[in-house]
Amino acid sequence: MTMRTPQQFDSAVFGNLPDVMVQALLERSSEVSRELTRRVNKLAKQQRSLRERADAEGIIIKLPDSVPDLDGKTVVAVDGSATVERMAGTDVYAAAAVRVAGYGAEVEAKPPDYQVEVHPVEGLADGRRINLALMGLLECKLVCDAKADLVLLDGTIFTMVLNAGIGLQATLDKHDKMSKVLKCCWDDYAHDAILGLLVSPCVASIPKRSTAANEFERWTSLFDGRETDLSGIATANLILEEGEYTEPLGLPTERLYLGNAPMTEEYRNKLNRHFSKIKVVYFRPRDWSPAYRIEIAPRVAEDQCLLERQLALIRKQCVNSAMREPYPVYLADRFVRGLSKGMAAVTEAVRGQVMAQSEDVDVEFTSRVISPSRTEPYREVEPE
Repeated sequence: MTMRTPQQFDSAVFGNLPDVMVQALLERSSEVSRELTRRVNKLAKQQRSLRERADAEGIIIKLPDSVPDLDGKTVVAVDGSATVERMAGTDVYAAAAVRVAGYGAEVEAKPPDYQVEVHPVEGLADGRRINLALMGLLECKLVCDAKADLVLLDGTIFTMVLNAGIGLQATLDKHDKMSKVLKCCWDDYAHDAILGLLVSPCVASIPKRSTAANEFERWTSLFDGRETDLSGIATANLILEEGEYTEPLGLPTERLYLGNAPMTEEYRNKLNRHFSKIKVVYFRPRDWSPAYRIEIAPRVAEDQCLLERQLALIRKQCVNSAMREPYPVYLADRFVRGLSKGMAAVTEAVRGQVMAQSEDVDVEFTSRVISPSRTEPYREVEPE
């Protein structure tokens, strides 16, 4: 009997269903276009009044074309990724962080520095939370070890600490290796290092998926006390022109709720004191770039010369309109995006090695235990 390939099953069962679904989506495109057109027209009407109020309130500042003391200054970016490969009996968790040198630095040609953790774990509850916390602490390690004048963190320290608290709480009754590694990372360096990151004048956070909150609504009179559905990023993109930044604003929330995380009350209070002093600056470095939301330490917020030096260094990293983010942030993001693909390749290699080495165990049993527990429809099947 001839066995059908997965592609033949797809053809027999689904027929032209994907084409029909795409057609249905296209038919809805006019509705989406109308709504987005309405939204764009509404924002265009808001832009002038918001800009006028921002000018009147003095919250917009122009970065000088030439900022002193930039020669020889180095910039790096740090980003991380976490993934899991599901198997029937064991899950393989991987967390990674990478540090990439910025444009124009002497170390530009040097390979990126990285940290990687891979752990096979059997039936671990809250495994994703623990793995995500581990990713954050690997990022923390690379930020702390960076010998650069400015370290750009693709994300926020707030999220790093929140994930660490959730992950550490999940490890309280766990004895697997990944949980032990997370606890060791926290005890060995992260516990103290995070406090240092929150006050460091050399660290700035540039999250891509920023909070939907709007600092302008809370800390300025830009909206005259009215509620808005605009985020801070959306507002900044309306009011800022090339080379402009906003005065430092407070965070949307100044308190971090860590629940039952294994941290002393004194440590939690110290974290929250530091968080309450973090400031947010919106900056649009180029005419072709969006506005960036940048979290900075209080020392930077209080020193305009230091702040403008940081912003000028970020502007120098915005080198191409095809990259809508600073050069090292773009590169770091591309590196860590490869983690899931790399893990898929690793697990395939491991699966083959285990199958070959399990001489005393039935091959079908081994395959059942180390193969994915469900079909993975989005992985392309290579043609024979």
